[in-house]
Amino acid sequence: MPLRLLLGTVTALAFHLMFGWAWSVAGGIVAGVLGRKRGWLAGGIAVGLSWGVFLVHAFIVASAPTQRLLDIIGGLFGGIPSMLIPPITVLPGVLLGIAGGALGSSIKPWIAPLTKSMLRFFPRSIESQNSQKGS
Repeated sequence: MPLRLLLGTVTALAFHLMFGWAWSVAGGIVAGVLGRKRGWLAGGIAVGLSWGVFLVHAFIVASAPTQRLLDIIGGLFGGIPSMLIPPITVLPGVLLGIAGGALGSSIKPWIAPLTKSMLRFFPRSIESQNSQKGS
């Protein structure tokens, strides 16, 4: 798994747990900023993975009640098979991730100059770099 997907997934999980589901879009933004191309795709995958992790956790911790809940939800929505409910549940997360990834990739041109200017405040000395290469 590329680093941007891993960082995006971890960020989405953390923000989802700390602030709620709507904040999981931050994982998509992180994945979009870190990518060179297709930030929207990386954001969708990262946030979709994090929402999928929550579903897998629900099945591991309480499989029988979760299955019963899926049966009830499927019945409420016109007899949808319970196996289709998890993908339908993850779909809003993927859409949030796509929006966040698109936002992250679009703000990357603004962030790149800021990071370069921050490096001027914390320069590494050439001597310390040369001494590390020689050892």
